[in-house]
Amino acid sequence: MAQNQKDPKASFEASFLPEVKEKLFLVKKSMGHPSKVGAYCLNGTRVIAWVECGTGELHDGPGGIRCMYRPGLFVRKPDFSPLGVYRIRVRENKDRPTDHMIVKVLGKAEDPRLQAIAEEYRKPVTLETDLGTFELDRDYDEYRGETDWLGEKISVYLDVEEGKTDAGRALRQLERICADQARFDAAVRAYIAADETLWDWLEDGEYEREGFEQRIGLPSLMIGADGEAGVWFDGGDPFGGHSIVVSVDENGAFTGIDLVG
Repeated sequence: MAQNQKDPKASFEASFLPEVKEKLFLVKKSMGHPSKVGAYCLNGTRVIAWVECGTGELHDGPGGIRCMYRPGLFVRKPDFSPLGVYRIRVRENKDRPTDHMIVKVLGKAEDPRLQAIAEEYRKPVTLETDLGTFELDRDYDEYRGETDWLGEKISVYLDVEEGKTDAGRALRQLERICADQARFDAAVRAYIAADETLWDWLEDGEYEREGFEQRIGLPSLMIGADGEAGVWFDGGDPFGGHSIVVSVDENGAFTGIDLVG
């Protein structure tokens, strides 16, 4: 037992039920780069829907399929085509039955219901608003577009919950921010200028601090499905190319500042 607790793969497998089931999965996209867990690689992808082969029951997602393997020993690392249907033997997570451990990929499959969901998924989804037109990127579960900002165009990203299309809370935050752009822009730049920890990155006298907040250009807005937002500025050379990100809560209050990238 003590050995299992120290072995990442044993701990990973212990979080899944022992029963192996065969299911058909509609895969959202191919696997990305694996993450390292000790001597192992952990990889997986998201699934949109799946069918129980034993009963024919259809489940709407979202869900996931994952595997852990030692590099070089997993002879055929699973890989999937976006919006492909695959027959896979899996074990269900003990706490989250929508999360699955891959036991064996049996190959591509066909199912009319899953293929109909895939066709619907391929259709473009746009959000037409007074602030601009935003198109849904389903791979990242976010709407992308531009809006006018003090006479210029800026990028806007509106998150949605996985598998959903409603951006209501994110859109309301965008409307709140844009209601008085001049006031918000001045306030967020003043917040940056007043943050002492931000300037710990700079060597004394190397860059002129005064007026820096006015030289960082236009923001980008990234707003979560919960309505919380990040206002992103390019920090440029003084901050090693990092972005300056000001966090904004659902009520419009600034809650923190970070360097990212």
